[in-house]
Amino acid sequence: MKALQAGLRAALEFLSDLLEWAFGSRSNPLAQLGALGWFFFWIVAASGLYLYVFFDTGVTQAYASVESITHAQWWAGGILRSFHRYASDALIIVVLIHLLREFAYDRFHGPRAFGWITGMVALALAYVCGISGYWMVWDQLAQYIAVITSEWLDVLPIFAGSIARNFLHSGELSGRFFTLMVYIHIAVPLAMLAVMWLHIQRHAVSRINPARPLALATLGALLVLALVFPAVSQAPANLDIAPTRLGIDWFYLLTLPGVERWGGGPMWALLGGTAVVLATFPWLIRRRRPPVAVVHLDECNGCGRCVEDCPFTAVRLGPRSDGLSYEQEAVVDPDLCVSCGICVGACPTSTPFRRATALIPGIELPDHPLADMRAAILAASPALSGAERVIVFRCTQSAALAAPDPGVAVFDVPCVGEVPPSFVDFALSRGHADGVMLAGCREEACYQRLGGRWTEARVAGTRDPRLRERVPRERLAFSWAATTQRAVRLADLARFRARLHARAAAGGPTAPETARTVWRRNVRSLLALRWGAQIAWLAAFVAVAGFFSIAPAHQSLAPGEAEIKLSLAHPGQRRIACRELTPQELAKLPINMRRPVNCPRARWPVAVELWINGRRLLAGSYAPTGVWSDGPSVVYTRLEVPAGPLELRLRLRDTGRPEGFDYDQSFAVQLAPAQSLAIDFRPDNGGFVLHGATATGARP
Repeated sequence: MKALQAGLRAALEFLSDLLEWAFGSRSNPLAQLGALGWFFFWIVAASGLYLYVFFDTGVTQAYASVESITHAQWWAGGILRSFHRYASDALIIVVLIHLLREFAYDRFHGPRAFGWITGMVALALAYVCGISGYWMVWDQLAQYIAVITSEWLDVLPIFAGSIARNFLHSGELSGRFFTLMVYIHIAVPLAMLAVMWLHIQRHAVSRINPARPLALATLGALLVLALVFPAVSQAPANLDIAPTRLGIDWFYLLTLPGVERWGGGPMWALLGGTAVVLATFPWLIRRRRPPVAVVHLDECNGCGRCVEDCPFTAVRLGPRSDGLSYEQEAVVDPDLCVSCGICVGACPTSTPFRRATALIPGIELPDHPLADMRAAILAASPALSGAERVIVFRCTQSAALAAPDPGVAVFDVPCVGEVPPSFVDFALSRGHADGVMLAGCREEACYQRLGGRWTEARVAGTRDPRLRERVPRERLAFSWAATTQRAVRLADLARFRARLHARAAAGGPTAPETARTVWRRNVRSLLALRWGAQIAWLAAFVAVAGFFSIAPAHQSLAPGEAEIKLSLAHPGQRRIACRELTPQELAKLPINMRRPVNCPRARWPVAVELWINGRRLLAGSYAPTGVWSDGPSVVYTRLEVPAGPLELRLRLRDTGRPEGFDYDQSFAVQLAPAQSLAIDFRPDNGGFVLHGATATGARP
């Protein structure tokens, strides 16, 4: 599993390198997948509200209203319909990549398991939203989805009847179905929004809006796609005609061809098994969990800076418990703490200048005490040689520094945000190094979410604890590099040391450096080429979303074939006949149970056979439904048959007779290619009834 995660992580980092070069670090789409998911959700919600205003719930009105929206007002409704579809597909794309990325980076254990599970629930609800939305159009694709999905749901033992019977033939469907679909298509997104809100509740400073340049560029790409390749309906639905070749949305409907080919049971097993495995990943793949942060109350005054900086809301302020004069104290929730150490870097007592007392901050990580970090700096600095001595604080989730030379000392930390600004001051003002490099994860893609951002803010003096003004910023450098960017990390270090050398040779800061400037890598080169790369990436994204939303086409029914749907809901005869009770028997019963006729509830199973051209294609005995076996026996099957003349023979037994059938009927029918023949059973009409084809020579 680790090898798989490492391979995926390397692939994602390579892709992120390409995207970062094109979009820049602050607009890298791969670092803003969650925010893009929210962005696409709001596009879908806003466009859906507009479309709902003009949608009509009716068997024929639904399709007509969607066509009017698409063509009569293409400049508004048509474009928004395209936005609605393509943003829905884009939502699935970014959520799936986000899920894959969290797996590759192993961010689904311990406290992060909550986000993993809620994210999967939100993804499942997104699929329900998308599939129910396609039903509402009521074109041939919607008909295909309705039939296959209802047959798939009928496999589950939770429905008393057959959902697929609602789509037996045109006469069975009513406008209430579309009213129900509207309710589902509104209620499920609201549920999804609630789950998405839960998904980010354990995250402080959650990012739900992508960078503005990325948002505008994505919106523009969707607009171009809507104008060049607008979303349109397929032919209107007709339950008497079977869909043959369809353009289906492979992002949402990938499982339906599988249901056709292998059946509903195997697909439920595959889908359910996959969901169970993914949902239990946090417990199936165990990792050793480092000790959580601990609070030293003797040093904690309840200032709340650790609370403000914790990326996972694992620290809160509670009433004082040790009797000191402070009102509050920091309290760590071990179920939420990921041991990132960012709270340690936020604590004002985390200072290495303390000599009168031991270096014990108000909050710290037990397996990474600050006293050990100060001792390591004091031990390593005398061994540093050269004119550009550098101390590097490196996040363990970022690029490594392979075999640094004697002029460099590297100290690994769980997150660069764990390093208090006072340690930078200590290293430089006490002459332990000529420069300090803070080396973290890829910019805007901190493994611990906020470590890089808070570190930059502390150095810039916009967030407590601030780096003192006396510290020359030109002697400080940031290096943001992913685990696969070792060459970038080495290059950053080399350039930083070169600048330190130039500073030393000049006897002070070199232009254009000032006391407020921190050295960082310059990526603002080849702007025109990068803009072209951005356009190419966005074009590739919308091309994938547009192509797989309608292609490749799916052949549901082979040319020259028709289909027969046999469905009935018929109660068998009672196993024991009703009989009148005698006055003596009635007298023995309670008053509220005195009925003159006693009818045992249990019924006989119904046996059904279907013969086509002398060949038996269906033979089964169907038990009555209901807890007391007193409900109707439900039969539903859909068969693909060659078009042309067919001899049908249908037989049914609903009594306890040991042999023979109570109904035995034959029909001669002529089916055209793609024609759908529905067979129902109505005992008040003499038995089996055919819909969608004219039977000739019917024989009892």
